[in-house]
Amino acid sequence: MSFTRILCAVDFSPDSVAAFRVAVDLTGLHTASLHLLHVIEAEPGAEFPGQDTSDLMIRIMAQANAAMEKLVASGPSPASSLTSEIVTGSGFAEIVDRARAWKADLIVLGAKGTASLERLVVGSTAEHVTREAGCSVLVVRPRP
Repeated sequence: MSFTRILCAVDFSPDSVAAFRVAVDLTGLHTASLHLLHVIEAEPGAEFPGQDTSDLMIRIMAQANAAMEKLVASGPSPASSLTSEIVTGSGFAEIVDRARAWKADLIVLGAKGTASLERLVVGSTAEHVTREAGCSVLVVRPRP
């Protein structure tokens, strides 16, 4: 099986960075393009007492941009095979939608990321992506 378009979803946790490293290796093996995606999970209209939500989103986006730039700089060579984007929305829905729109033939993501209690009860992003994706999914587990 050969992959030509690999989407790697990251939340900048250690597991997602490990998944990025695997995606970079696969990109080299398959001479594939790599699209790096980070989803900021923001509830529309969410209220944060005492905070201007637009100011908070600006700070969150700035942190995400800095983390993305650092990851991209450590990516494949030539860098022309790597694109990246940061979006807001539901993590698994955005990953699946972006993979379809980009026509990815493989999604790579970490087994564990930054998780809330709700995610632990409802199910992980990796689980939802695996169930809903229209392409192959590689879930990278941490090494002991």
